[in-house]
Amino acid sequence: MQALRLLFSPSGRLSPQPFIIAAGAVYVLGVASQWLTMPGVIDRAGLWPFVAVQALLIWVWYALHAKRLRDGGRGAGAAAGVAVLYALSVALLIIVAASFFNTGEATDLNSASALGLILFVLVVSVLLGSPHYDLAWAMVAILTAVALVPVIVAVIFTLWAAKLPTRTGPPP
Repeated sequence: MQALRLLFSPSGRLSPQPFIIAAGAVYVLGVASQWLTMPGVIDRAGLWPFVAVQALLIWVWYALHAKRLRDGGRGAGAAAGVAVLYALSVALLIIVAASFFNTGEATDLNSASALGLILFVLVVSVLLGSPHYDLAWAMVAILTAVALVPVIVAVIFTLWAAKLPTRTGPPP
């Protein structure tokens, strides 16, 4: 029962050592959950297992960080903000994955129209001459950086929270 309270309840306090262990486990499980987006898994079960695991991990991440921030004498609002940012990035990933794998019941040919448009422009540019990859690679690099920002923010936030000194007295 204590382990469930540690993982799922955002109330209370958490000292640095157990926080580091639990947060590390959440990050390892988050990386492992990416296997749920493999085509074989999506063909059999769809995106729902990935969505469920991500929702659970985001809540556990928030609960751990809220406790750690209270132990450090801070409020839990920053942890909620980072959790929402990460949840939005997961939602975007789910939308993109649904477009690529066409996991919906309906067979709408326009569900991946943005991808079709990008491929059409690429084919036309190749047929008209050598495409210039300078701008394309810059756009890919920028989009990749934007996709990684929530993960980077979450890891930096975790490291910052882990270094907070424990404060005595009532939590804020």
